[in-house]
Amino acid sequence: MQILEKDYQVNSVRKAIDAGVNSIIALPTGGGKSICILKVCQAMSNKKVVVSLRNAALVPQLLHTLSVNGLSVSVVKSGYKYVAGGDVTLVMEQSYGRRKHLNIACDVLLRDEYHVGCMGSVYITMREELSPDLIIGLTATPIDRLGVYIDPSMQLIEETTTKGLIDLGELAKPVYKVPRLSQEIDYSAVKMYRGDFSVSGLDLILLKHCALVAQQTMDDALSKGRKVMLFANSINHVESLSAAFHSLGVKHERVHSKRSIADNDESIRRYKANEVSLIINMSMLTIGFDDPATDCVVLARPTKILRLYLQIIGRCLRASKGKADALILDLAQCISTHGFAEDYRDFTRKTAKSAAIMAERLSVTNIGQLVDGEFVYDESIVRKRVKRKSTVIRKKPRQGLVASKELIEKAASKRDEALLRLNPRMEKLVSTIELVNIVYEQQNETSKMLDDIGLGKLVSLIGFAYSDSLVDSCTALVEGLHLQNKSIRGLQLRVSNLITAICMKDLAT
Repeated sequence: MQILEKDYQVNSVRKAIDAGVNSIIALPTGGGKSICILKVCQAMSNKKVVVSLRNAALVPQLLHTLSVNGLSVSVVKSGYKYVAGGDVTLVMEQSYGRRKHLNIACDVLLRDEYHVGCMGSVYITMREELSPDLIIGLTATPIDRLGVYIDPSMQLIEETTTKGLIDLGELAKPVYKVPRLSQEIDYSAVKMYRGDFSVSGLDLILLKHCALVAQQTMDDALSKGRKVMLFANSINHVESLSAAFHSLGVKHERVHSKRSIADNDESIRRYKANEVSLIINMSMLTIGFDDPATDCVVLARPTKILRLYLQIIGRCLRASKGKADALILDLAQCISTHGFAEDYRDFTRKTAKSAAIMAERLSVTNIGQLVDGEFVYDESIVRKRVKRKSTVIRKKPRQGLVASKELIEKAASKRDEALLRLNPRMEKLVSTIELVNIVYEQQNETSKMLDDIGLGKLVSLIGFAYSDSLVDSCTALVEGLHLQNKSIRGLQLRVSNLITAICMKDLAT
């Protein structure tokens, strides 16, 4: 079988081998990791190569790819008879512990989906016992739950990006839709757990909207002939959504951990065979699921985890014959949190503190203008400019303003809408503060956080004396405080002093 490898695949493999040190090849979902594995095995045919896998569905696929290209393969997995001496050994990582007696020889260790469990005891034990001379990881998202580069000891190799593959036609062009109703749901009271919303807390909100999600999915995707993967929050959420689709007469499948393996496999088979156009899942199809015909994902749950978001939207981006585009239907404010598939992301953050300043929302400052209609990335980056009125000097002081509690609450509810009109620099500052807050909350250091009221006051304060250099200085101030593990609660006073210092410097010149 002739493999039509791409330049970015060949270059990634060459750099990983030539580096002479352990490395991670970052390749977007649909970029052809299996081909990269094949090319490494071919290029290092004089070495004993072990490929560690976590997705059982990839074993027969990779076994076929390697075998038809002239490589002998040994497989370590239940259901396969192990025959020693292959050029390449495929190992299901979860099966390795029960087969240590096989004494597998390993010069080079390749690990697929490197971001999953690479700091866990199972992989670490296997790595230490195999003792390879070289390790090469492959993943679309080389970051952990906080956005930190997953393994600082590994060199990152990134020969292409999602946008690059979309522009080349190697991935489907994303089309986005953000219904207005979904943007109005308030998740602010949901508690955080390990950097993301708590599942039970989200269910209290999401279970109320299952009928609306089903109808929106029907109207925007299924009725237009799209093949849809819907990502839910919990098993209860999956079942409630299933009931909502049943009430609409929509045939579908569902996958979750409380169903038997046989039932889940049958549901996946029916979906891949196009016997149904909708499959609802909770976590199980996020990584490693491959169905190029899928041309829509529905985000029915919010998440603060960038890695999870990128893995989900990647499920519909694989190119396929007759596939014009891929719809990302956001019913959970994920785009306004993480940005678009095409956004460039810096995966090289080395610490949690530096990851906390990672702003991903550069292209969504005008999301409020794009709701309820389909749009593409190029339309999203046309930002709305907000003109500031000139300062008016009043000769007579105004009387103190008195506002009712109702008016105060109404003004507070408009804060998110106002933040959407910020220019990119202010957007980055706000994102930086929000991300620092997330890290402090995870560390149970809420006393160091800046609350919403303080954030609103800070934005207003900067607005009175706005300049690009001022906002950049404020962003640097937040980053510096966080790097020193200091509180950002008192930012208003610090920024006020910063404004004074800048003004004094300007007056002196």
